[in-house]
Formats: sequence, C-alpha cells, structure tokens
Amino acid sequence: MREVGIVRRIKGEFAELRAAAEGECSGCAGEKSCGSSSLWENNKATIIVKNDIYAKEGDLVAFELSEADVLTGAFIIYVIPFLFFAAGVILGVTLEKSFGFKLGSLENALSVVTSVIFLGIGMLVVRKKDREQKGHSYITEILLKDGDASRFNNSC
Repeated sequence: MREVGIVRRIKGEFAELRAAAEGECSGCAGEKSCGSSSLWENNKATIIVKNDIYAKEGDLVAFELSEADVLTGAFIIYVIPFLFFAAGVILGVTLEKSFGFKLGSLENALSVVTSVIFLGIGMLVVRKKDREQKGHSYITEILLKDGDASRFNNSC
C-alpha cells in the first residue's frame, strides 16, 4: 500500500513518519472494521520506515507498506495475546483440577491469576515482535521538502 506522511524524526537509518489514514485505507469498504484501522489513532499514525533516500525532518514523503506486514502485524497484535491468555486459563484449570491447587476459598482464582500472568507475557512477546518488524516498510520518494511540506502538517 502506498501512503503519504511527514518525517517527524530521523533515527539512524530509519525515519519516524506521521501519516494520515488516507490512500488505500480511505477508499476501502472495510476501513472502519479492518485490523489495520486500529493502528490509526485519530485518523493518524506514527510509523517507522527505512530511510534509504535520506529524507529530512519535515519532508512530505511517499512510503510503501507491505500488505503482508500489515496482516502480520494484525496477527501479532490480536492472536498472540489471545493464545497466551488461553494457555494461562488452561494451565490454571489443569492445576486446579489435577493437583487440587487453590488460592484461598475462591473457585477458579488460580485460573484467573495464571491467565493474567500469561496475558502479560503475551504482551511482552508482542512488544518484542513489534520491534523486530521495524524497517520493513520504506520511503519511495520525497514529495515536498521541509519548507513546502509545512502547509500539510494539519493533515498528517
């Protein structure tokens, strides 16, 4: 997907962009219900992309988002925490039923505790995977240099 954004910060070989949810997303019938739409806060997102063409802060740039990377990101964000949570519930129930472990007199309290712990571990895995995904997208061209791009700051 080709998107447009303004370079907010340069971090080594990467650029941090502020992008509006336009382009491919704005014309899609599933724009509001799609998993990738959750990445946009107030119709804007901060995205870290590879800066092979040496764009500078304030430049309006076009960049490519791989659809496979967007789907992989949605999978990571939604499925991994759910799987860890489910594993925690199963482990808690198994410990309660098989070995008679109980937390006080509360029924299924151990399941709740293990599921919350596993959910936390799942969120740490998501965070690690998110950092590994950085830089798969890249800037394709500089549309406007800093001086000309400032009038587009409200849209991005």
